[in-house]
Amino acid sequence: METVERRILNNIQVVFPNTPRPYRLVGKDVGITEEEAWQRVRSLRENGIIRRIGGVFESRHLGYITTLCTAEMSKTKVPVVADLMQVIDEITHNYLRDHPKYNMWFTIIASSQQRIESIISDIRAASGGNRVYSLPAIKVFKVGVIFNLGAEESQNPSRMMQGRPQVDAGSSSPPAITENDKKLVRLLQEDLPYSMTPYSDLADELGTDARDLFSGIQRFLEQGIMRRLGAILSHRKSGFTSNAMGVWAVPEERVNEAGMRMAEFKEVTHCYQRQTFPDWPYNLFTMIHGNSDQKCRDIMVKISEVTGINNYALLFSDKELKKTSMRYFNE
Repeated sequence: METVERRILNNIQVVFPNTPRPYRLVGKDVGITEEEAWQRVRSLRENGIIRRIGGVFESRHLGYITTLCTAEMSKTKVPVVADLMQVIDEITHNYLRDHPKYNMWFTIIASSQQRIESIISDIRAASGGNRVYSLPAIKVFKVGVIFNLGAEESQNPSRMMQGRPQVDAGSSSPPAITENDKKLVRLLQEDLPYSMTPYSDLADELGTDARDLFSGIQRFLEQGIMRRLGAILSHRKSGFTSNAMGVWAVPEERVNEAGMRMAEFKEVTHCYQRQTFPDWPYNLFTMIHGNSDQKCRDIMVKISEVTGINNYALLFSDKELKKTSMRYFNE
């Protein structure tokens, strides 16, 4: 990619401009015309570097429950279970990771705890009764898949800070979601229209005024319903060919301190405290992306040195079995 494309991607990952002519601002930030910005972004989308431009939502604020699960899966059962997961809409990601025992890892986003337990029961049955653990987040220290492509970012930091991932270890009551909110969520969770005026197209689809659409988007961001509205990249096509889940066994009294320090690393896109089990002592999870497996290992070593936590494991992805975006309110 050219430098200007890297700068565009750095910017629009954080926030895609919430204005009637967004590509005018995209171009201005990097010194090109509106038309050239539109053409470059369209090319990045068509080449698969940009997977989607749209909303990234906070599931809890929409009334959904999220959990990370792991399963002990034999080689013969992997294709059977993987096929089952393909048709379960609430399972958004499924990976094989290089752990000697717990080798299948998947995420569930569902409308109730009962539905999560039902899905886990089905997975357990399909695996032949193997152990399946649900590891919901106890505390969130960081969540935000923003890849730094090594080019200068926008010179307008006040605008770009909208939607920038923040460390968040707190909790708050979710806002009320109206039927009109649900309609807007259904639109924004899809890819924005391939148009120089995508928001006008969305407003027409909603049957509303563009100003009301912008107001709804801003409210979603302010209330935490939407973490950001921006570009979601294909990490491999963007040069981040390796991703690993770093798991850490941290003394309970040090979890907050260690989680905050780990979240400061730009290579860490997610950092959570999760439940432990007798044969699973790891309570802090960090997702790490890099341009090589060795880069991920080096980051783990640096995190260990900074935090003083030496009991950890690094689980690389052996195979991506499923990766989709959640579709909310499509029941």
